[in-house]
Amino acid sequence: MIVFTLFYLIFGGAILLIYRRLSLRSVRAEMAAIERISSFITQGEGEVMIIGRGIAKMSFVRCLVFVADRTAEDAVETMQIILRYYHIESYLLKRIEGSSSREKAYYLALLARLPISKVVAGKVSKYMKNSSSDVRFYALLCMLAAVPELAVRYISELDERLSRRDIAEMLSVIGRGYCPIPYTPLLLSNNYNMQLLGIAMVRRFGIYESCKDLMHLVEYGEPELRMDALEALAYMSADCSDDSCSGYVV
Repeated sequence: MIVFTLFYLIFGGAILLIYRRLSLRSVRAEMAAIERISSFITQGEGEVMIIGRGIAKMSFVRCLVFVADRTAEDAVETMQIILRYYHIESYLLKRIEGSSSREKAYYLALLARLPISKVVAGKVSKYMKNSSSDVRFYALLCMLAAVPELAVRYISELDERLSRRDIAEMLSVIGRGYCPIPYTPLLLSNNYNMQLLGIAMVRRFGIYESCKDLMHLVEYGEPELRMDALEALAYMSADCSDDSCSGYVV
């Protein structure tokens, strides 16, 4: 019994050691890839064919997402060069096909975090009718990243109401700067989801010109949205130059 216990301890320790070494190797590869991606898109250093060298494709995708989330709008075109060279869009679209609902949602979420082309919108639109709410949402997020004006139409046609968490994820895509959406039509809409997104946008980005529209929502909007509008108005009132806006919040 002691011999078997000792054997299992030795065997388990060896497996753990191998796992740690492989994990460390993977982390180093990802760090190197992130450094190469960053140098390429910010300083034009290195060649595109070596950026993804020595790292698994999915790990490379995650590195691209990591950098894309921290990249300014003026680096979008350079990032898209990398996406095209490594066929990242088609790779993720193929992974989506035939995968489970959970995996579909994950791959769609990765796509949405990248500066994808408008072609992707046509490829993922079919997932807007998926039975999984997560798949439907991340397909919508891809639409928002690829074709914002089309995504707004889809938002207005949603049967279910978006959650605050959903809105927060949308703002993370809009906030990257290459997903322009006019806020006024959202606030003036009679659609709950569009108004909720509009309120969140003007608060997040400090759009003080929206104060009067927010006041209108506080007074006449849906009960579920009045508090959101009031909180946004209160958040911006200190810096709002409009006297009627600053005087509204008590």
